[in-house]
Amino acid sequence: MLALLTENGPCHVGPDLSTEINPYSWTNEANVVWLEQPTNVGFSYGPNPKDADDNEDNVAENIYWFVQGFLERHPELQGREFFISGESYGGHYVPAAAHFISQQNQHKPTGVLAINLQGISIGNGCTNPVIQNPHFIDMATNAYNISFVDPSELPKLKAEAEICGQMMEACQSQPWLCWDAEGYCQDNLESVFMAAKRNPYDIRQPCATSDTDVIQCIAKDIELITPYLNSPNLREFFHVDERVGDWQMCNFDVNQAFAKSFDVMMSTSAFVADLLNNQVRVLIYAGDADLECNWSGNLAWLQALEWNGSASFNATKAHDLVVDDEPVGSVISFDELTFVRVFNAGHMVPQDQPAVALDMINNFYQNQEL
Repeated sequence: MLALLTENGPCHVGPDLSTEINPYSWTNEANVVWLEQPTNVGFSYGPNPKDADDNEDNVAENIYWFVQGFLERHPELQGREFFISGESYGGHYVPAAAHFISQQNQHKPTGVLAINLQGISIGNGCTNPVIQNPHFIDMATNAYNISFVDPSELPKLKAEAEICGQMMEACQSQPWLCWDAEGYCQDNLESVFMAAKRNPYDIRQPCATSDTDVIQCIAKDIELITPYLNSPNLREFFHVDERVGDWQMCNFDVNQAFAKSFDVMMSTSAFVADLLNNQVRVLIYAGDADLECNWSGNLAWLQALEWNGSASFNATKAHDLVVDDEPVGSVISFDELTFVRVFNAGHMVPQDQPAVALDMINNFYQNQEL
């Protein structure tokens, strides 16, 4: 709902809880469904409140069956080109769901509809923490001249980043090591950057918070949409089930379930490689003022990805992303894979650079060069 009402949806919520048209809505170019998931977040629910999703296998299968049900109810949309988009932890959800759909399409089980999966897009995603977490260090040098650490501390931090990556790698095959890996990376790397009291979602802004409570740095958005979504008229309009309580930005029970399953620490980049090898197009974009899932870490995991076009992608030089005759980012693209660094944008690119985001996603949908 955050993306729907503050980023790329057809309308935004104002301070007086009225809505205004968003001229840069992605619905200008496509039919869009905003899906609240995993089960039990927001207005979503399941038959058993205690049977919540806690890993990508759950998420992928539930999204697949949601799409099946949606297409059955809307036969006019069957066979249309289908894309999955996400942001932030969507870097886990999107590859897992798309991979499950791709596998089902290949196996062609009886009694289900083929989903015409064409591509996925992920904005400032957390996809491969093994590679991305150590790349916190890269943001010590950034386009906005924000100072995070004293230059004399960089050699020590680089050593800590290397150890962080090694521990994260070990936990992929030995999940019981994940708690220690996460704790080490947070204590010795991420907390150093958080001490600068900058908004980790947009380093251009100050935000004094801890590394365990970073959601407070987008409090203004939450404060706008929470009362709007909990108004009786809207709940009735959305046909919200009576079993569902008030809409909240975060469900910490679901959060803890994913943490206990170590899902947060696992990489989903192998799904992306399989998708690329099956000619599913992939767009990874990142606002370069984001610290949490920064552009450098996103590019790094793409460059480490093993797929049929990896050598050619890694040999491709970046070129300018131009919108309205202005350079607004940089692009690396080969075959099905495209990476975009978006200038002057944080974690939520469609909010910070709405015209750029719309132009970019429309070209991607149309399979046009960026």
